[in-house]
Amino acid sequence: PSFYSALQPGRLFTKGNYSSPYYHHVEITGLEPNTTYYYQCVVRETLEDFDKLQEILSADMSQRDSEVVADIVNEEMQEDTTNENKSINTRQRRRLQRRKQRQFGLGHRFLAPPPYDSSQCGCPDPHKVRTFNTAPSTGQGPNKFAIIGDIGQFPHSEETIDHLRINHDDIDAIMLAGDLAYTGTDQRRWDTFMDFLDDYPLVENIPIQITPGNHDIDKHEHGRDIFQAFEKRFRMPQAHHARLGRFVGEDGSLNMDKPPFPLPYDFGNAYYSFKYGLAHWICLSSYSAIDEESKQYKWFKRELERVDRSVTPWLLVMFHTPLYNSFSVHQTDMQIIMGRIYIEPLLVEYKANLVFNGHIHAYLRTTNVVNSNVNATGPMHIVMGAGGRAAAAPFLNEDPEEWVVMRDASIYGYGLLELLNETHARWDWVHTGEELDHNVLFHHENVSLPVGGVDHVIVENQYFMSA
Repeated sequence: PSFYSALQPGRLFTKGNYSSPYYHHVEITGLEPNTTYYYQCVVRETLEDFDKLQEILSADMSQRDSEVVADIVNEEMQEDTTNENKSINTRQRRRLQRRKQRQFGLGHRFLAPPPYDSSQCGCPDPHKVRTFNTAPSTGQGPNKFAIIGDIGQFPHSEETIDHLRINHDDIDAIMLAGDLAYTGTDQRRWDTFMDFLDDYPLVENIPIQITPGNHDIDKHEHGRDIFQAFEKRFRMPQAHHARLGRFVGEDGSLNMDKPPFPLPYDFGNAYYSFKYGLAHWICLSSYSAIDEESKQYKWFKRELERVDRSVTPWLLVMFHTPLYNSFSVHQTDMQIIMGRIYIEPLLVEYKANLVFNGHIHAYLRTTNVVNSNVNATGPMHIVMGAGGRAAAAPFLNEDPEEWVVMRDASIYGYGLLELLNETHARWDWVHTGEELDHNVLFHHENVSLPVGGVDHVIVENQYFMSA
């Protein structure tokens, strides 16, 4: 069909002194592959401006069909208003109205604390007709993905997205490898992070897939809830509904450099999979249990067994903490140690092609590697945690390990992966900063940094190599 009508009431989310009744997740089924769809988010107060969408539809629909669609939406909106009035008592409505008046003034969106200030961009047009393209049929390519780690909402974050928008607007999807908003447990900063994304037209037209990072845990100093915003603000292709427990350790703030492990978070947005063209993507949670008896491990193994390389020849895996790390930070993280024990053997056994991580605020690309030994049939590991938050991580040793192809901790950037066909892909590490943006790491570190340059390589699908 050419038109879909979807009504979704907001879900109230309260955490500490923060409350938001404005979350909406709408699932639309039956879409055709590789097709452009138009949509408009119609607010009851602006329903009279529905003419714009009718103009778009008129190219494919008769005038009468278009009028019928508008009538249906009007009726559904009125019915929804009636039902809402019945379900919310007068005191609740007044409280919501007062909150709305506090959050919105003079027609501008409510601005949370720094780092991101969207006041220069103004509010998005509420009447705007937006578009998105559906994924190609499974097995069809080429496909192009942008992959960003530790993006945040800082000046370099804006440079990253703006550079991507200007130079590579032909991408099919954006993959965010954890540490999304850097809220510091201030939930209003999730609002500004979403404002940040909304201010770039590229982002509204293509899908964004996420994986949890340590700064997405969001445990308040005297609270027990974890990953609340990460789970409620996004909707990934879930294997099951989220099973999200509460933190049971000592009260107080968490050390975000070494958060407790594991945390009670399974399914939902924690780990999931999807197919896109030539790729079978698997996204894992670095902060959920991963031992052989865990839900995540059992799900991951079943998912690997389901991969059909004759249909999706590229097996791509993304999670936050890297298994291979040539930098001095995060060398003893329990998530990394457990990942080397339980995750890496499965990656090797099922011949995953590429593994993408963040966490280290730097760039690293390994050769194909198995258990720290160069091996042409093993996965290639890529760390790109310099998407916006920082680009500063001292090397562990001045001489790189045998499995290191390139490492850099001086310039911000993002990755581009283009799956050309069943056997070959192209990887590019794209720098967004200039030489003046290089960071001085630590004065006591006698380690020279490589000159910043674009890293690119043609990747051969090792699945089709003989062992």
